[in-house]
Amino acid sequence: MRLFVSCLLVLLFMTATAVAQTTFMDLWCEYGGKECTGTAPRASAKPAAPVQQIQPHPQQATPIRKGAPLITRDAAPSQSKGVTFGRYYALVIGNNRYPNLTNLKTAITDAKEVTKTLKGQYGFSVTTLINATRDDIITALDEYRKILKAEDNLLIYYAGHGWLDGESERGYWLPVDADKTTRARWVSNADVTDTLKALKAKHVMVVADSCYAGTLTRSADPDLEGTRGLKLTEKPAGYLETLTNRKSRTVLSSGALEPVSDQGGGQHSVFAHAFLKSLKDNRDLMDGTQLFTKVRAQVLLNARQTPQYSNIRFAGHDVGGDFIFLRRDQ
Repeated sequence: MRLFVSCLLVLLFMTATAVAQTTFMDLWCEYGGKECTGTAPRASAKPAAPVQQIQPHPQQATPIRKGAPLITRDAAPSQSKGVTFGRYYALVIGNNRYPNLTNLKTAITDAKEVTKTLKGQYGFSVTTLINATRDDIITALDEYRKILKAEDNLLIYYAGHGWLDGESERGYWLPVDADKTTRARWVSNADVTDTLKALKAKHVMVVADSCYAGTLTRSADPDLEGTRGLKLTEKPAGYLETLTNRKSRTVLSSGALEPVSDQGGGQHSVFAHAFLKSLKDNRDLMDGTQLFTKVRAQVLLNARQTPQYSNIRFAGHDVGGDFIFLRRDQ
């Protein structure tokens, strides 16, 4: 009997040794030992190899691209002659450096001076994008969709390359990441128009100093009779109320369906020089049509391009509405 018990113990010991790393507690629980809450799982026949933690090489990590800066939101309501004009915002874009296209010379200088003038003399809350990519531009436009209210005003100034697709008759802004072989990184008129239509702001003006910018307008005819509903010089009773109460979506472009000059205005393009001079010479209040008249006269004297001003197609413009520039530092 003792021999049988001894053999049994040896057999149990050999079995435990053959099953790799099987513990005494495993056997105890398997044969019904006390203080076991359940059947313990057996260990694998061979110990599992340690898992090697592979760390990515620092140079293989995908860089996180910094997005467009948050738009400035420090605009204050403006009022003049008993009329409330709301808050004024501006998105100013200046693109000079194009890795895949010809670099420009004056777009950044133009954008910085426009920013300075709008902030210092007209009280705009300005966000300035220098050498902006397509993502920068679309992100900023989306931010304005979130914050603008019904009484607000937005001016979008773009200085950079533009392109006209003759087959589709559609114009494009070319951000600095644009490639001439594909439209994947271009900003089309449709992108701009869709954004403007969705904005809650009462008045929006696009000022485009780029080639073929006139594709945003309803007509390339420089005669604006009938396009706005108000003549260039007449200011009937209720003039300001009419402008402020009606929704406007207008574009002032540096040319029609034509290339435009990158120089000709000293440190600025010929169009930017005329635009800035008209803003700086204003002493009180000026609507978009009056601004256009001043800009167009100066550009025609100095360049072979014809600025355009009209409502933007399919963007929700109300006949009789217009953008208003209110001088705030006088």
